[in-house]
Amino acid sequence: MALLQRRSFLKGSVLATLAASTRAATADNPKPKSTQGTEFPSPVCTPPSLQIPAPTSMGVVWGVTARVTGFVDLSSHSDLANARRFFAGDGGLKALDDVALGVRLTGLKPNSLYYYRTGTVPIDFKGAYKILPDELVLGEIQSFRTPGIASPSSFAVINDTHENHPACALLAAKIEALNPAVTVWNGDLCNSFNQMSQMAQVVLYPGHSALAVNRPILFTPGNHDYRGLVARELPRVLLTREPTERASTYWTLGWNYAYRQGQIAMIGLDTGEDKPDWHTAWGQLAQFTPYRELQARWLANALEQPEIKNAPYIVAFCHIPLFDDSPTANPGDKVEGWASWQRHCHDLWSPLFEQYGVQLVVTAHRHRFRYDAPTSKRSWAHVVGGSGCDMPPKGQLTVFEGKVTGERLQLIAHNLTTGTMLGDYSFKSRL
Repeated sequence: MALLQRRSFLKGSVLATLAASTRAATADNPKPKSTQGTEFPSPVCTPPSLQIPAPTSMGVVWGVTARVTGFVDLSSHSDLANARRFFAGDGGLKALDDVALGVRLTGLKPNSLYYYRTGTVPIDFKGAYKILPDELVLGEIQSFRTPGIASPSSFAVINDTHENHPACALLAAKIEALNPAVTVWNGDLCNSFNQMSQMAQVVLYPGHSALAVNRPILFTPGNHDYRGLVARELPRVLLTREPTERASTYWTLGWNYAYRQGQIAMIGLDTGEDKPDWHTAWGQLAQFTPYRELQARWLANALEQPEIKNAPYIVAFCHIPLFDDSPTANPGDKVEGWASWQRHCHDLWSPLFEQYGVQLVVTAHRHRFRYDAPTSKRSWAHVVGGSGCDMPPKGQLTVFEGKVTGERLQLIAHNLTTGTMLGDYSFKSRL
């Protein structure tokens, strides 16, 4: 009986959340048009996904089911007047793909509202001299706002969704109700990536929800996102950053980010796998040790950027926790088991957190919520998200909500499993 009552309560909570998410948009941060349950025009199979936001660029990716090429039209006018057209593909050839199309929109202005529409062209490739384009498929006109120092100071975080599409639908509804400027997907989107169609569904249309049509996602990889036969193809559906946005030394760090979301400096780091490179499970295919060391050098440079160094708040995001007080917790360099935390990353990155005044590190991986307040030995707070891979009434389906209110950065941990808050914390400006 109690279980039935809880299910009824959860159903009511979800309906209330969905109702809240359909309220009218504001000009400052327009809300997306819901596409849940929508039939997309063939061969398009997902809504567009805004990715890798930066003050002067934005990525757009959408899923397809046939061999296609495509483009994105972009304008500062809602009717797409004077639109610029950006084609998928680099160099002399446009993209030709049967899983997803990705377009990088460049030359944008910070904190500016843009309107965009995808265009998809099926291609019948009969031979080198017989390439037959089919009828153009245009998407709906959507909108987004680029980040910048003057942009809204807010974010949301989800993590460890592990291909649980019903859970993703609940998370997406909550995010739509919160309406943050950006959503951080903090790793372990999948169990393992073994087929491209599975990857497109998991990343671009989780829970049949329009997670990133009007607000972009920032992706920080989890250990599971590196697993599976097609894991190396992930950049086809989760774009890496523009090469011009980082020094050539760091071009391989495609998913790291450091930019201003209003008063908040957002820092994205990649903890990699939860087993050492030499572990037999990897079959000699892992090299995360030098990858983490390169990130430390990148982080030192990123924290020196004036817009980051002068931010009132600095928040770092990574998947695996950076410490654990338990003496039995695996720090990631043991032969047996998997890492509860990453000692290698902690030793590389935490001195920089201390030096530059990082106030908060948001992590995931453990599937249970935890908040570690700053101590005399560690000046930054550390929070761990609950799991998105369990459906209520099990687990802790968690959404972190971060926003600047008055003179404080507030972090609220929402528990969708119980409809309650796991915690509410605030951080004063570092300036």
